[in-house]
Amino acid sequence: MDPFVEEKLSELGLERFIPVFEENEIDRETFLLLDDETMKELIKPVGPRLKLKKELQSLVKDEGSQNEGDTSGTTYFLDDNSLDSSSTARSSPVLNSQSVSSCSSPESTPGVLTQRSQSLPSTSQPSTPRSHSSSLGSPGLGGRPSPSPSAQKRARADFTIREIIGKLEDDELLAEMEAGLLSYKSRKRIVNTLVSHLIELHGKFPRTDVKLAMARALTSEFPQFENSDGEGYQAWFAPAIGGHDSSGFLENRLRNVRRRDSHKASKPPTVMVPKSPLVSTVDLDLPEDELADSDIAAMTTWLKFHTSPTQQVEEMMRKTCRARATLIRTENEKTVAEIIKEYPRLIDVPGMIEQDFRILFPTSSDSLFMKWPVTYESILTYADKQISWREILNFSGKLDTDEQKSNMTVHLLPLLFPPGMKRKDGKKGPKHASTEDACTSFIQVEKVGVNIPAFLEAVKKCQPFILAVGQLESPEQVFVVVERQTVDCGSLLKGLDICFKLFYILDMTYPWECINLWDFVQKFIYGLGAGKGRHKSVPSVSLLINFLTSAATEPSKE
Repeated sequence: MDPFVEEKLSELGLERFIPVFEENEIDRETFLLLDDETMKELIKPVGPRLKLKKELQSLVKDEGSQNEGDTSGTTYFLDDNSLDSSSTARSSPVLNSQSVSSCSSPESTPGVLTQRSQSLPSTSQPSTPRSHSSSLGSPGLGGRPSPSPSAQKRARADFTIREIIGKLEDDELLAEMEAGLLSYKSRKRIVNTLVSHLIELHGKFPRTDVKLAMARALTSEFPQFENSDGEGYQAWFAPAIGGHDSSGFLENRLRNVRRRDSHKASKPPTVMVPKSPLVSTVDLDLPEDELADSDIAAMTTWLKFHTSPTQQVEEMMRKTCRARATLIRTENEKTVAEIIKEYPRLIDVPGMIEQDFRILFPTSSDSLFMKWPVTYESILTYADKQISWREILNFSGKLDTDEQKSNMTVHLLPLLFPPGMKRKDGKKGPKHASTEDACTSFIQVEKVGVNIPAFLEAVKKCQPFILAVGQLESPEQVFVVVERQTVDCGSLLKGLDICFKLFYILDMTYPWECINLWDFVQKFIYGLGAGKGRHKSVPSVSLLINFLTSAATEPSKE
């Protein structure tokens, strides 16, 4: 993907269109040539397209004004040492030896902006090298206008690595650099520091020549990292060549930063709303793993083929949780079946779903079991006033125990909210789910003696969902079904907990038929905010939440 195009789309909040531009091989040159018809093909929604159009008009205007002011016959560009074959730059005439010798130019250093004259008639004054911080912006030199501050910022690509690392005030770290022998933790600190400096000056999408200048500056100041062929810098940054992407420690860190922050760029609401007290599920803001990528990969491979010893499995699953969560959320092209195949212990080792959820959302992990005992009776009372639930569920029995009342309340949840709806493919108007659709997308009840393997083979509905075997109020077995596999839960309340957490561990959307039910569970029970539920809940969800909140505060008013 062209870095310039990627950066511009990100600045405009149009990251979701980056794959489209990459697929159509839009680079910097073709980006500036986009017309209305082409933009319409690339970006269907009108709003984002107008944003891009406005930005393109500004870019084309800026480039035009720069070209008009360039009448001195002098071209400014980054030193050749800071460019690679994949970089694009304004072309410059080839200089002969006489014209070079007639210029007093400093020793070339990677990334330092320099000036070289063209071969001019003998009556012309030879040009003098200027630094980018002073003479470049001086007015009146050959009629060249002063570059804008943003242009000067783009031009800076000179780095003093020793000074940047010196900010850490760690003599042992510098000694390791001098020796050319870094521990994993030391290298990680150095890479993080360098990339932070890079982002501060050039943003999260620095140009190839800028990254290359930093890598070459490092091996120049610390020659112990150089190799015999002069390409030691490629361990820190290697430009893309042919079909291979850019690589190196600096590039990998930049990708991780962009991947971590990409969730923050979701489409903002059209109106200002008060900050939600709920925990965000869009930006997990996970700390980086202390393990090396190679260690995480080794543990992931081991876990694919081992289900015991249990303690070792649990420990490795814990250590790889953050990396697993990041990969699941960034590799959107993978199906749920492929994710489970990659991480099978999530499903077949008891407790792993809860462990991952506890690490990702520590404040919400126990919410169901803390809130439900003091909530379900109020929900049952509310249901008695709202609907004829016994008739709908065809239930004529009695609820003699607290467990029976709790179980029946779980079954009632999809009846308290309107079934979901979705747009029909290629047709006008939405498709509405029935009450039965909403119920069976949440819980499916089967009689005792059901053939579980045959049932799983015949499953066609959206997963995960809860499977209860036995009576409504007293099921004998409870499972959560996901990708035709079962997770044994033991109780209906545990099934509700596991089913909800799976949506977040495997990064799945709620079934559209019962989305309002899960929106209620997400916001009221687990205290989780924007992410999978609705940005604005339907009135029936808000109404029940208000009722339960009021019921919970009544004792304190006495």
